[in-house]
Amino acid sequence: MKKIILAVTLLSLGSSLSIAQKVAPKKIEIKQVPVTARTVAARPAGKSYLLNLTRKGTIYTFAADVDYSRVQVRTAKGEMTMADLLKKTGKTVSGKLRVGMTSDIRTLKLGLARIGGGTLNYSCEGILCSCSGDDDCNDMFTNGGCGDIAVCDERGCWCFRL
Repeated sequence: MKKIILAVTLLSLGSSLSIAQKVAPKKIEIKQVPVTARTVAARPAGKSYLLNLTRKGTIYTFAADVDYSRVQVRTAKGEMTMADLLKKTGKTVSGKLRVGMTSDIRTLKLGLARIGGGTLNYSCEGILCSCSGDDDCNDMFTNGGCGDIAVCDERGCWCFRL
């Protein structure tokens, strides 16, 4: 009888330990894709370099000298050239540019310094929200009603509410 009680106790203890183990959620690996002027220029005439922003997991990093009129951006809502997308920001773009889905960009630590100091802030006007500083940008991506697309340079980030 003691052997049966001992066996049942060990069996129940073993099964409770295996049930109590939690499986960690699978972390999505974010792929960084460098895009140079040479990469875009290598496309045949009439063919654009395609940024597929319909699935999570890829951030495209553009060199400063890329011809954005030859880059096509595909989102769940359609396609447009990168030049047209950047034109909607009303900002001049210089230097390296990162483009990806808001949820992917949010996971990066970009080393952005907050302009002006003070409290956390970001601003939204029309289809565009802007931020500077990692904390401000994370707040904007989480609470600002951003759409799927985010663009960042050394001065800050923008998200489009398309």
